[in-house]
Amino acid sequence: MSAFRSIASVVRARLLAVVALAFVAISWGVMGTRAIAQSPSISHTIPAALISGQPTDVVFYGGGLAAPTGVWWSMPTEAALTPALEKNGTEAGQVSYRVTVPPTVPVGIYGLRLATGQGISNVRLVMVDDLPSALDNSSNKTIATAQELALPSAVDGACEAESFDYYKFQGVAGQRVTAEVVARRLGYPLDPVLRLLDASGRELAYSDDAPGIGADCRLAYTLPAAGTYYFELRDIRYQGGGTHRYRLRLGNFPLSVTAYPLGGRRGSGAKVELAGYSTEELPSFTVPIPSDGSADRLAIAARFPRGQGSAMVNLATDGLTEQIEFEPNDTPETAAPLVLPSALNGRFDVPKDRDYYQFEAKQGQRWIFTGKTRSLGSPSDLYLRMLKADGGQVAEAEDTAGDEGVLDFTAPADGVYRLLVEDLLRRGGPEYVYRIEAEPYRAGFALAVEAEKLEAPKAGVFVAKVTCARRDYNGPITLSVQGAPEGLTLAGNTIAEGGKDTVLRVTLPASLEPGLCANIRIAGQAKIGEADFRTVASTLVPLKAAFNGWAYPPANLDGLIGLGVGPVFAEFFQISAPATTVPLPQIVATNSFKVAANRLNKFDDKIDLAVEGLPPGVTAKAAAIEKGKPDATIELSGPLAMAEGDYPFRVTAAATFQNQPQRAAIENLVLRVVKPIQLAATPAGPLAAGGKQTIGVKLTRFGDANGPVTIRFRSLPPGITGPAEVTVPEGQNDVALELAAAADAYAGKAALALTATTKVKDRAISLESDPVTLEITRP
Repeated sequence: MSAFRSIASVVRARLLAVVALAFVAISWGVMGTRAIAQSPSISHTIPAALISGQPTDVVFYGGGLAAPTGVWWSMPTEAALTPALEKNGTEAGQVSYRVTVPPTVPVGIYGLRLATGQGISNVRLVMVDDLPSALDNSSNKTIATAQELALPSAVDGACEAESFDYYKFQGVAGQRVTAEVVARRLGYPLDPVLRLLDASGRELAYSDDAPGIGADCRLAYTLPAAGTYYFELRDIRYQGGGTHRYRLRLGNFPLSVTAYPLGGRRGSGAKVELAGYSTEELPSFTVPIPSDGSADRLAIAARFPRGQGSAMVNLATDGLTEQIEFEPNDTPETAAPLVLPSALNGRFDVPKDRDYYQFEAKQGQRWIFTGKTRSLGSPSDLYLRMLKADGGQVAEAEDTAGDEGVLDFTAPADGVYRLLVEDLLRRGGPEYVYRIEAEPYRAGFALAVEAEKLEAPKAGVFVAKVTCARRDYNGPITLSVQGAPEGLTLAGNTIAEGGKDTVLRVTLPASLEPGLCANIRIAGQAKIGEADFRTVASTLVPLKAAFNGWAYPPANLDGLIGLGVGPVFAEFFQISAPATTVPLPQIVATNSFKVAANRLNKFDDKIDLAVEGLPPGVTAKAAAIEKGKPDATIELSGPLAMAEGDYPFRVTAAATFQNQPQRAAIENLVLRVVKPIQLAATPAGPLAAGGKQTIGVKLTRFGDANGPVTIRFRSLPPGITGPAEVTVPEGQNDVALELAAAADAYAGKAALALTATTKVKDRAISLESDPVTLEITRP
């Protein structure tokens, strides 16, 4: 374990508090990156445990579970859809898998996820057990209707509101019965209370919130006589419902959930004993600890030689030298020597026990002492104090909230110092064990992510807000994604110098198909001094939320983020222009046109516009189509004397909806450079010989080309007369010119064209209309 892994907990409490507030306000990644489709979700499984070494048919309950593409487990398994089940894999509310766990997987609590073509599910907890499973029959609400069980057994059930669940069994005199309720440790909201009753209903044993397992409970009792006995189970608050689930384990197994010592060095064999209640028959045993440094927890299981069922225990693993407490060390004068760095393992044997450890330090040396207790099953609430040789206090740390006690000590002078360790409430007993990892201080940072799963459409984007808490390092932090398929494109993957967070945007390659079931980690790296510093972002806050506030989710799930891929994200806007040709008048040199948006799938946000491919010298001011607006105006400007002609260009649009980008374009647009005034003529009808007819003339003005315009006929057919010139007044655009035909005018069709002169911005210009056909007839 790197030196920073333990000192990171100094800043973790502050970091996780910030993340917890942000997690309530913003649910990045989980929040609807694919709202149009339903990602799978798992509410619970039946049974709640897999039996190691044998196939187990596990039914997943929840939503969006049809057409699963895979299941991920945090332990080795072989899994496939349960065969010969009608409609299995086609129903949204449930799906069944046949799962085999190797016998080498110890009893414990593990994670799982399920993926479909719509995305990936939330993480759910499941046990690996060595007790046979039974189901609550739902009719066991009174002692008279108690469900009978044959011990050993484990029953999966759910407590109803303002109700009890009763189970009965037949016991013999002297039989030792162990009971354990696993509910909060599986992430369910149930806060169980368990009572053992005799046949008359008299209470023999009671348990609520057993030390070391939080809100869960456990008890052991030796039966005084043969007969019928009952277990009564309810929620302490009388709450209940389909989510208030539990696994009641019954047999004869150790009740300890912690070991002593609490950890061992990687690559060694750690000799441990189970610590605490109901372990008297268990001898110490040696646990081989793998040299692989990928995890800092090792799950082990222990059972009585002739017992039924196993205890769930976790050991801490690292690369430190292990030290064991030796009594007496409960006074400053008997302080035990402490070698630094090391991992110190101790125990408060009796109430009010105090343990002193002594070491020498040079002035300015800085050490971090990190306590580990409750996350490893010990009920100890550590209170650490650093004392000088004369007894004066230098520093202190208390085990509070999720932090298990971290003492940051800098030696003020050369000399002898003593570490005083005690339980905050002065409790003691065999189960009150502790572990303190002492390491040199190192500058660095801790990272946290606000989601335990991330999803993106095919070739789409997922986002993750990454927050950092710095420790004497203020430089940039570079983020990367570990364990992901190749081809990801990252943006926002740097926390800037002095920054506290960033929004990481990751674009998936098109090669990743819907239905992917993968897990990733988000890591941070920085150069601090001459050393590279690396750490993985924690997901502890969203895991606690997912597991109803369980303070210490399985350590191997922290930092592990489910990655799912859903269908292609639906198109959410289109753009269009009223005409494909956009005029740009000379001299005026400006014009504008509109781009309209067709919004789809409830998209209403801003659409950014850009103009591409304009000829040199022509620029565009492209305003966005603002939120809720139907269109926007694009303004063009260019050189005053640009040559007439057609120039192709395009308009592109970009927007983001539910974190997904979309681009669109209007292709084949034409920029037409024209005179600042355009002239068009339209005959009113045929001109009869000897008669009169009018020619309608229309001016199209651009910009401020509003001055008077003088119009002339370029040429008239023989026998046709008209005005020599007509001046169209300033601001007027329409005029009628009268033509007259001589009686002997030639009958037929003749081309007719007009010319015009004017000034625009003090520049003289001339223009002409397109030829029109004038028909001359005889009466």
